[in-house]
Amino acid sequence: MNHVFCHKINIDQLKAIKIEHPLFSATLLLQGAQLIEFTPSHSTHNLLWLSDTVEYKQGKPLRGGIPICWPWFGNLDKNPEAIQNQISDSQNKITASAHGFVRSLPWQVLSISESCHQVEIVLALTSSEESKKLWPFEFNLEARFVLSTTLEVELTTTNTGHKTFAISQALHTYLPTADITKTYIHNAHNTFYIDALNHWKETKQAGRIGFSEETDRLYFFKTNQNSQPQNAKPQYELRVESPMQQQILKSTYSQSAVIWNPWIEKSKQLSQFKADDYQHMLCIETANVMSDHKVLAPNQKQSLKLELSQLS
Repeated sequence: MNHVFCHKINIDQLKAIKIEHPLFSATLLLQGAQLIEFTPSHSTHNLLWLSDTVEYKQGKPLRGGIPICWPWFGNLDKNPEAIQNQISDSQNKITASAHGFVRSLPWQVLSISESCHQVEIVLALTSSEESKKLWPFEFNLEARFVLSTTLEVELTTTNTGHKTFAISQALHTYLPTADITKTYIHNAHNTFYIDALNHWKETKQAGRIGFSEETDRLYFFKTNQNSQPQNAKPQYELRVESPMQQQILKSTYSQSAVIWNPWIEKSKQLSQFKADDYQHMLCIETANVMSDHKVLAPNQKQSLKLELSQLS
């Protein structure tokens, strides 16, 4: 007799898939294809941070887990011109929501594959008349989740129309920590970042990344083409050291990452966020932003992938 690990549930207004597996437990919202929980059986806690004050309301993105930012990242007016100019209506530009629009839309279940080793779920979102009012292109998105002792998320964009389009995007991963002031990100030494809080100035990272104030930085990891085999996938790996654990986040098809913590003052302005939540979370966003944005011709595909694991 086959075991059934996945069950469809409702959490307030939102539909979700709840997975109870011998190797892990997880919760995946169909709205936004947003994973909000992943707890390996060898761990005592969710490897993703989720605010205690989240609201499970239709059309309202949740703060935590892994929101999908697409087809632009952050505020539209901070994106490359190639992305901004795709929205010709000035009113649409002004009212465009941060991080695009797919994180507040319902996705469809394409497939669920269960085994004793893992669970694989693929969700899909296709362009519609409603989406074209926000962004005038035809597309198909697939979000593939491979859940086992580790977590893998891959977002694949296909241009299904006749016009070339440009995108910036991110898998906006929220991670937990017992103390943000004792939390460090390793493996970014000597890389360059753009500081969004310091006039978008480019700065070189020295040593590990720590947190002692509001942080909003766009890091760029340049691949040394001479040392890479031909057709190698761009990728980088970051290690997060915190009092409660160490985690490895590996990103593929990406040469950029966004590191974020709102700190004290901004925390007071954020929705679904308590004033002291900044002390217990950080974001590492696997991304294609700024110079790392992607241009897709008709029928072309582009993926973005992260793998998250906990060091024992």
